[in-house]
Amino acid sequence: MRFIPSTHETTSLGRKNGVIDTPFSGTTMSFVAPQARLAADVAAPDNTNHLAIRIIREQQEPPEAVRRRLEIAGGRNRFGEANYRAVWGWSRLAWVGGKWEDRNSAGELVRECVELRRVPKYEPHDRWHIERWLPPEAYGAPRAWYAQTVERDDGVSVPALGPYPERGEYEHCFTLEGPHGEFVQLTPTVAEYIACAIEAGRRASAGARRQAIEQREERSERDYDNWAWDVLDSGCPAFHGLPFVSCL
Repeated sequence: MRFIPSTHETTSLGRKNGVIDTPFSGTTMSFVAPQARLAADVAAPDNTNHLAIRIIREQQEPPEAVRRRLEIAGGRNRFGEANYRAVWGWSRLAWVGGKWEDRNSAGELVRECVELRRVPKYEPHDRWHIERWLPPEAYGAPRAWYAQTVERDDGVSVPALGPYPERGEYEHCFTLEGPHGEFVQLTPTVAEYIACAIEAGRRASAGARRQAIEQREERSERDYDNWAWDVLDSGCPAFHGLPFVSCL
């Protein structure tokens, strides 16, 4: 397993003002009859005659045992909800506001609009992600939230990050995958370990965290030096047996 920094929100925002097939870029799509209306945001205007797009996303829910272990490890927030939760990449959606372009399967522009849409928040989509709840005050006051996130285009204003999180919000803290990015199944034991490790790190002082980082770097350098000397001694004799003289 390896830690992935919380940069996924930027990835979602990067889809705005760009050419996208659907609000859920990369999903499986099926086509229905012309003039059909969709529940999703890609429904076509009434005066158009083109193939509408039905969005199919792979959705998964974590097992009850996983949810229970995360609740035990991290406790509950003021609303009685678990402080930690596991989400499947395709299932976790977030609000993104801005200007969107919808195109059909031939790449032709169907429409442009400025609006809020719910899009997958994390990548990779086919991985389990662990989130931790943050209280509303972590996002500042509502007025400051809208002042800092509002976007305007064609006379329309939308908050780029969606409505103010009055009940707080869950933010990314860990992506479950192998050292080479391969899929790793989420189990109750793994979920509990991750939550406990994050909680332990939060309780540690800044000095203790800095010391742990320095010790880890020292171990890495020492291990590399030992490995390099072993390689040189075993497979690379000095100057490959050629004579040499010392230089003053």
